Amino acid sequence: MNTINNIDQLLEDFIKEERNTEPNPFLSTRIMAAVERRGGKQLLPLSPAWKIAVIAASLFVAVFSGITAGNLYQPKNNAADAVLINDDSIENFGWYAQIGNE
Repeated sequence: MNTINNIDQLLEDFIKEERNTEPNPFLSTRIMAAVERRGGKQLLPLSPAWKIAVIAASLFVAVFSGITAGNLYQPKNNAADAVLINDDSIENFGWYAQIGNE
């Protein structure tokens, strides 16, 4: 138990000491200078013509994909299937008929 109290006290002392240290006013300047030195290559701006071409191509791909996906679905339009449906098995009308006969 005594060691836990010692560890807690050491942590509290460390936190207080860190809070009382003066921040370096030139730290942000040094960091920004290091970032600018390592900046390396800058991206070249794209011309408006390339931007328009990329937007047009992406719209074409999106519309073409949508039309293709819509054409994949083929509904079944068989009139014979609609006429030959057995309502007794779908809605269990036989169950109602059995209750009425009892």
